[in-house]
Amino acid sequence: MSDRPRLIHVNVNQPSLQAVRGEGIYLYDADGNRYLDGCSGALVANLGHGAGEIARAMAVQSETLPYVFRVHFSSPPAEALAERYCSLTRNPMGAVLFANSGSEAVEAAVKLARTRHLSAGETERHKIISRWQSYHGITAGALAWSGIAGRRKDFLPYFKESPHIPPAYCYRCWFGKRPDACELQCARALETAILTEGPETVSAFIAEPVVGSALAAAAAPAGYFQLIREICDRYGVLFIADEVMTGAGRTGGSFFASDHFPGEPHIIAFGKGVGAGYYPLAGALVRPEIIDAISAGSGLYSASQSHSAHPVGMAAGMAVLDYMEAHRLLQHAREMGIHLGNRLDELRSHALVGDVRGMGLMWGLELVRDKESREPFPADRNLYMDFYECARGKGMVLLPSSGCNRGKNGDMALIAPPLIITRPQVDELVDALHGALADLAGRLCA
Repeated sequence: MSDRPRLIHVNVNQPSLQAVRGEGIYLYDADGNRYLDGCSGALVANLGHGAGEIARAMAVQSETLPYVFRVHFSSPPAEALAERYCSLTRNPMGAVLFANSGSEAVEAAVKLARTRHLSAGETERHKIISRWQSYHGITAGALAWSGIAGRRKDFLPYFKESPHIPPAYCYRCWFGKRPDACELQCARALETAILTEGPETVSAFIAEPVVGSALAAAAAPAGYFQLIREICDRYGVLFIADEVMTGAGRTGGSFFASDHFPGEPHIIAFGKGVGAGYYPLAGALVRPEIIDAISAGSGLYSASQSHSAHPVGMAAGMAVLDYMEAHRLLQHAREMGIHLGNRLDELRSHALVGDVRGMGLMWGLELVRDKESREPFPADRNLYMDFYECARGKGMVLLPSSGCNRGKNGDMALIAPPLIITRPQVDELVDALHGALADLAGRLCA
């Protein structure tokens, strides 16, 4: 009999470390070692670990009404949470559909866009335009719209391919421009793509306000999303913001990152931090005019899922919002994000750090072989995993990734601690990064 683990891990031949306890921003393994959760798991555990209020709210709901299928019934917690979510944006949204993962939320957003066009008699509109160096989910549809080469390549035979445009990635601009003189060619590429495909066939454009693991917190230059929205409006295309990573206060100051930029989306996909790890909660918000168009058509959205608007998940979502309000976490994330950004600036002087970028409590490091030329390390060196191991050796977990150089190579790490992090804990996190970079440099010299 094989001695391989029965649970499928990232590497099926190797067991993973066992986490046995979480407390605040820390995780503890079976041997009692403590790790600062520097990436909130996968930017999910926004409230850290051990918020008893949320667990209790879920327990109460599970005793009252644990489950209903949305085709048969709605429920009071679902209606209440929908009302609350529609008021979380700068301008109120019209309606929300709840799902169970970010991938499902993205696919729901795309299907809602298609439903809107069908309701308006625009039956040819079905194409989704997205960006290279993006990540929208692991299901077949969401992965096809993603632009992260490493995660796509093994499953390409299953995709219905869609158009992609260059990313808004100033550190390695695909147009060879600088942000102060680029004329936003990365945004103007959308108009070219729409005209090439035929405007009457294009349903929506999807983009992350701040790119997650595919570009380690790369944000678009000023004016980008305003121009994107203008182009979309010009051709009747809907703009979908993928806020699965950036929502739930991650970028500080507002619940959704879209509110930091002019050019508001027609549809917002959200997930991860909205359930804070207590429940796999996600969903899609639509502007009033979108739901009005669907209402004026058949009024039907029949793409149901078994656990949509799950009452226990709704209770968890409500408790997360209550917790965030009680602890002023939107403002706290903004303040701690400023401190984290200032401290991370110290890392720019390190020989291996090519770029430090981000906002709020979502930051990225890009590692390079040569700072002047921005030359990356070879892909087969897997430097990003070495950095991950060095950080873990310093008692911190971060989110490593690769492929930022047009999918060929380029090592990165995403830094996104729980929103409850304190100023001394930010300092602890950055001190651990200093140590990890020193250890990484030592490995390279060995």
